[in-house]
Amino acid sequence: MKFNNKEKLFISALLVLLYLIPAGLEWMQFERANLSLIVISLPIWLLFFFLGPFWLFYLLQKTKLIGNLNVFIQGFIYVLMMFVGAHIVSELHVLAFADYQFPLGEQLVSALLWGVFIFAMTQMYLLYLRLVSERKLKQEAQWMNLTNRLNPHFLFNSLNTISALMHSSPQKADEVLHKLADILRYSVDQQKEWVSLERELSICETYLAIEKARYTDNLIINWQLDEALKPALYKVPPLLLQPLIENVVKHVKSRPIELMIGVHLENDSLIFLVRDNGNGFAESVLSAKTPAGQGLDIVRKRVAIAGGFMQLSNQGGAVCKISLPLQSCA
Repeated sequence: MKFNNKEKLFISALLVLLYLIPAGLEWMQFERANLSLIVISLPIWLLFFFLGPFWLFYLLQKTKLIGNLNVFIQGFIYVLMMFVGAHIVSELHVLAFADYQFPLGEQLVSALLWGVFIFAMTQMYLLYLRLVSERKLKQEAQWMNLTNRLNPHFLFNSLNTISALMHSSPQKADEVLHKLADILRYSVDQQKEWVSLERELSICETYLAIEKARYTDNLIINWQLDEALKPALYKVPPLLLQPLIENVVKHVKSRPIELMIGVHLENDSLIFLVRDNGNGFAESVLSAKTPAGQGLDIVRKRVAIAGGFMQLSNQGGAVCKISLPLQSCA
């Protein structure tokens, strides 16, 4: 077992509380003359029965001798340590109060009941932490897989754009190539982490510059950003909008292509809208009877991992709406 500082403080406070609740009910029946018993008894019980055995076992469990043992054997050792602690508590109380009685049988029962309870609760908490960690690792693996699937798809389409410019405008092809390098560097560096919305919109503009170089006046871009929105304050998954823009450029056949990109705040969510002037999504795609395409499918899965959702509709063209829970930049 391994705990951080906050967990150590919380566990220590919980162990103290486990002692104070039953002990406090007993103290309420004491007279003022018995206050000395409370003052002496409290630190003895905490040190030798509740806190002491737990944190001593915590240190021993880090060693190979104890840490590699079966969990049931570890539990037995912990209960044994609690019994030793109970015996020490009894001996110290006898030294302080001659008429104090804590028979050996009660010591054993107390060690067994409290030891099993505390050890079981600790193991359940560790199991919970393990499940959370495994779920996080699984999500990271999914994220990496989706990002790795996205990069070759994006690279292929961008290289086609550069290829189309090589003979007609070498200088523009060189400019586009540098922009592509910036985007690829961004996609590689940000495979795991979220990025600021400001950075994501910037890289989105870079990608649109590549497409604008190819389609010139046949691509009209309309940005609609909420005036109250401060992109530097929020973070989003990297390369969130690029596949949606790529999908518009690929499927809209009318010229010029009219692309609207909107970003605004709505309650506790960040809303993205991508709309075009094409024929819209097929009914089979809207009803989810057929896959929406690789790019859209990747975006949908990445948004789901981030705790949001994506909605497709037709409103004078294809409309993709993404809702993400607000994530503030640290």
